[in-house]
Amino acid sequence: MKVLSVRLFRAAMLFGIAGLIAKLFATGQMVKYMSPSLDALTAVTGVVLAVMGAMELLQSRDPDSTHAAGHDHGHESDGMEQAFTYLLVLAPLVLGLVVTPRALGSSALSGDHMTSLLLAFPPASMSAAPGGPPISSRPITDVPDLLAYLRRAGEAGVGQRVRATGLVVRSDMLGGNEFALLRYSLVHCVADAVPVGLLVVAPGDPGVTSDAWVEVEGVLAVQHREGDALVSIVANRVARAEEPVNPYLAPIY
Repeated sequence: MKVLSVRLFRAAMLFGIAGLIAKLFATGQMVKYMSPSLDALTAVTGVVLAVMGAMELLQSRDPDSTHAAGHDHGHESDGMEQAFTYLLVLAPLVLGLVVTPRALGSSALSGDHMTSLLLAFPPASMSAAPGGPPISSRPITDVPDLLAYLRRAGEAGVGQRVRATGLVVRSDMLGGNEFALLRYSLVHCVADAVPVGLLVVAPGDPGVTSDAWVEVEGVLAVQHREGDALVSIVANRVARAEEPVNPYLAPIY
C-alpha cells in the first residue's frame, strides 16, 4: 500500500510540473523565466514529464509492478531522504502555480552599483561624421534597436533620435535629473541574466522611482565620466510605461 501511495504521489508531481509548464505557456509567463529560443525544448520537456506521470499511474494499477517495487523498496534511501527530495520538487511547483512571476528588477544586481554597469562607447569608437550622425535604416523604438544601431554607428551615432523602454534605477552617484535605464539580457534563463544600463539625462527631476517602467524619448549623446564615454539619452520626455510582454533582451555579443 505504501509503494502504491509513492507511485501515485510521483505521478501527481510529474503531472503537476507538466501542468505548470503548460500554464506558463498559456499565460505568456514563460518569458519571465526562459529565453524564447528554448520554447520548443521546454514544451518537449513538459510532454515527456506528462508521459512519465502516465507511466507511473499505469504502474500503480499493476499488482505485479507494485509488488516488485515493494520488494526493492528496502534498498532505497530512507524515508527522511525521500521526503526531503519530494519537498525540494514540491516547493517550487507550488510556488510556480500560485505566484505570478515578475521580471528581474534592480534587486537582482547583487550589490553592484548601477553606475559601474552603464554602457560606454569603446575607446576605439569612430568620431562623429562631419555630415552628422548616420541615419538609422529604421526608427529606433526600443533598446534592441538602439544596441543594433550602436554596433553599426558607434559614437558617430550621437545626435540620433531614439526611444527606449526600461526600468528606472536611481543612484546617489548620479545627478538629480539622471537615472539609469535598466534591461536584462538572457542567454538561456534568468539565472544567466546580464544587466544593460543606459544613462538618461532629463531636463529636470523626472519624478520617477527605482523599478518603475518608463518610456524615454530623446537624443543619443555621450557623457564623459571618470574617463569613460557613457552612452546616454538626453531625454525630452520620460513617461510611465507598461512592462513589455517579454521584458528581456536577446543575448548581447
